[in-house]
Amino acid sequence: MCMRNYRGSDYNSGYPLCELTLQNFKHIVTPDLLMQLIRPDPAVNGRTPVVWDFRGINFNGNLGDFASAKDALEIVQYVNQYHVPVAINTNGSVRNTAWWQALAMPGVTVGFALDGLADTHHLYRQDTDWHRIIENAKAFIAAGGQAVWRFVPFDHNRHQESTCKQMAADLGFARFENIYDGRDTGPVFSRSGQYSHYLGKANADWSKHSYQELLTSHINWHRKIPDSVNDVDHIEYHCLHKKNREIYIAADGSVYPCCFLGFYPGQMNHPGNTELAQMVRENNALHYPLEQCLQWFDSIESAWSKASVAQGRPWQCVQTCGRARVNV
Repeated sequence: MCMRNYRGSDYNSGYPLCELTLQNFKHIVTPDLLMQLIRPDPAVNGRTPVVWDFRGINFNGNLGDFASAKDALEIVQYVNQYHVPVAINTNGSVRNTAWWQALAMPGVTVGFALDGLADTHHLYRQDTDWHRIIENAKAFIAAGGQAVWRFVPFDHNRHQESTCKQMAADLGFARFENIYDGRDTGPVFSRSGQYSHYLGKANADWSKHSYQELLTSHINWHRKIPDSVNDVDHIEYHCLHKKNREIYIAADGSVYPCCFLGFYPGQMNHPGNTELAQMVRENNALHYPLEQCLQWFDSIESAWSKASVAQGRPWQCVQTCGRARVNV
């Protein structure tokens, strides 16, 4: 199960601040469900199914940070009672050291986003304090917590990667992860919408453009992507959701197969979710049983067989997990 909790807003739709409270969480993630996460799979035809390395709950905010949720610590304590592994990815810049010490429970792994040293980290991680993150991570580690240094490489911090690796080892981080997904360039705007700086090599003078212009160009770019090389006749899907047997639950309680398909819960107004929006049915686990919220998932896999995105293939599935089949 992959469950992501956030406290944030959709910048273009007026989506309200929301978060799962402890009461909400217990309503969805019942003790019986938690027990299923640690129960071994029954043998099928005498053979034991493969169990993936992580079978637990992952808090990894799409639109915010788990640590900022009011009941974040209490939710982890509830899950921990059932010995279910918990993985948390966070910018680590909120709360005090006492809170992070309390989070250091057995089976809990925290990935701290530290993209360089103090002089470079803030260029991408706006409004976060590198020194405070380090102090919080040190407190978590000192209390027995397993911490991971998660590093996103950019042109401005690549030269610091080896130093960060050594620092992670010196501070007692369990491991260092290089998190590269290709999204390492782009203009940076302030909260007021003013251009600040550019990550990577700028292909335009963004100081002459507004944030709204950037958003509009991004949406137009997304709408052109269905013509990409992934949307071909001979396509196969390497679905991470199926492989890992996980679901995604947003902070408003809505349920999706994965975070890629549930990026804008509620409105589903991401330009790449046009096909998906027509499939979603009764998927809020605060209003319907979780089993009922999962029933529409089959329609996604059925849509994979469509001839193209234009004819109903889910754009997000094509772009994220679709590959042109070789040797056809």
